[in-house]
Amino acid sequence: MSQVPHDLNWYLVRTKPGKERWVRDQLRTILSEVFLPMLRARSPRWGRMALSVTPLFPGYLFARFDINQRYFDVKYLPGVSAIVSAGDDPLAVPQNIVAEIRGRGVDDVVEIVAAPLDKGASVVVTDGPFRGFEAIFERYLSGAARVAILLGAVEAGGLRVVLPASAVSKRT
Repeated sequence: MSQVPHDLNWYLVRTKPGKERWVRDQLRTILSEVFLPMLRARSPRWGRMALSVTPLFPGYLFARFDINQRYFDVKYLPGVSAIVSAGDDPLAVPQNIVAEIRGRGVDDVVEIVAAPLDKGASVVVTDGPFRGFEAIFERYLSGAARVAILLGAVEAGGLRVVLPASAVSKRT
């Protein structure tokens, strides 16, 4: 059984915008553990809701290393802006925080599932021909894949519409 060196700690590494994956890949060549938590969520793209996987903490990733041996290798890696510090001292991230974030995902990807809608909830249609219309949630049909809503627009006159569940979101 291999012993983990005592001086290995997790640190939060700030990257240049959009460079999280590239920095992760570069750090993996010199460090044994690098963690870039990702988020799978629906987000608007070109006027439609699409599933995307993006960094959970844009501009940051976690790296585990001996600060005395690898500080300059990490800090001056192209794509890295800084190691998060208090003054001049890099801040170690407690192991339990990294473990908690890791435990919330599968293969370092966290998925946020939308809370189910309650009957009578105010919703907005986010996709399809009724995009932008406000409606009242009526019920789920065939599990949670399809929903029935009542369009609230004057033109619709209380029209009941069936849509994919992914095409509506709770109005905020």
